[in-house]
Amino acid sequence: MTFLELCQRLRQEVGAAGSGPASVSAQHGEYARFVSWVPQAWLEIQLSRHSWRFTWAEASVPVEIGLRTYSPPADLGTWDKATLKCNDRTLLAQRWAEFRKHDVQDSDTYPRFITQRPDGVLVLDSSPDQDGQVTFEYWRTPQALIEGGDAPRLPDRYHMVIVYRAMLYYGLYENAPEVVQAARSGEAGILQEMVAMELPPMTPGGPLA
Repeated sequence: MTFLELCQRLRQEVGAAGSGPASVSAQHGEYARFVSWVPQAWLEIQLSRHSWRFTWAEASVPVEIGLRTYSPPADLGTWDKATLKCNDRTLLAQRWAEFRKHDVQDSDTYPRFITQRPDGVLVLDSSPDQDGQVTFEYWRTPQALIEGGDAPRLPDRYHMVIVYRAMLYYGLYENAPEVVQAARSGEAGILQEMVAMELPPMTPGGPLA
């Protein structure tokens, strides 16, 4: 479903009057609340975990000799440290506070460490010894629903979880306990499957002692 279709499904599920909304812009009253609740619901669902499969992506940042700072992908949320490479050589990630403690002297050797400054810029401890690329896998920042035709990254079979979360807002706003109960029940069922199918498998820890 698109953003607009999600709003329309929300209206249908709560039994509100009319057949709209016909648009996600210039709405008033109840329809305006529907249009605000759906993106809010989608944002909260995305933020509930940082490693949903549907937020995964791959990055390739062009790098060149003599330069140590680079712009990251605009939607970079959290990178997978194990996948960081520069020209097929492994890079080690460091926190900015740790990285800046070192008196880094650029050289013609290949980079070994990478960090992300507080302003988002990527910094290598040494400029690359040849032009190429820094590559890594990452999880994207939350997607915003803005235009009526925007579709959530979420697989189609889970789209109702957004509707159910928005229904919860409606039920609380209208003091409608039957809607709140239906929303929580519907959301819980879908979230259970999402957690099982859309998160990386848990790795067993080592012995405690």
